[in-house]
Amino acid sequence: MYKVFSGEKCIMISGRKILRDEKNSKVIEFKSAEELHREYKAFAKQTRVKKLIVIGDEVIIWKVFRSLFAYIESSGGVVRNDRGSLLMIYRNRHWDLPKGKIEKGEASDQTALREVEEECGVKNLRITSELMLTHHIFFQDKHEWIKRTYWYEMTCCDNTKPKPQTEEGILKVEWMSKDEVKKVWSKIYPSLREVLTAASF
Repeated sequence: MYKVFSGEKCIMISGRKILRDEKNSKVIEFKSAEELHREYKAFAKQTRVKKLIVIGDEVIIWKVFRSLFAYIESSGGVVRNDRGSLLMIYRNRHWDLPKGKIEKGEASDQTALREVEEECGVKNLRITSELMLTHHIFFQDKHEWIKRTYWYEMTCCDNTKPKPQTEEGILKVEWMSKDEVKKVWSKIYPSLREVLTAASF
């Protein structure tokens, strides 16, 4: 199954039927690229339906759906310190996780380490495991993009105060306990809530 987030909305592509909430979900069966494009555009414009579920051959549907967008890959980190606190950034009125574009010739794990260092001003990072992939839609230069992000769990042994990369629009960088993360949960993007849940945070 594929999941693509767009703000508070989600598009799910599945080869089998999915249980749905009748009030905020719509289920369609894939028939053609043209129909899928029409259904997505209608879904993007309205506010009541929060989830569009597309049933059919996952590989084919994903190939067609992805072709509707420009595409970019990025990589980021779920970073803990020795106290178990989580490194979070504040940007665009949301609490976020450090991540950034994979440069040409760069491996995704290298990107994750570089972006955490650049966006948060911390060092002594170590990747402990690969975590998951996410996809989300965003707007840039009058185009819709799908961003695929590789997530890694990391540890950080840097005891200096984190410093936000303000030129990237980051206003704050903070180490947060689980309780502190829960308090700002509504200000975390849905795609990142899944990442944090997968990381048992």
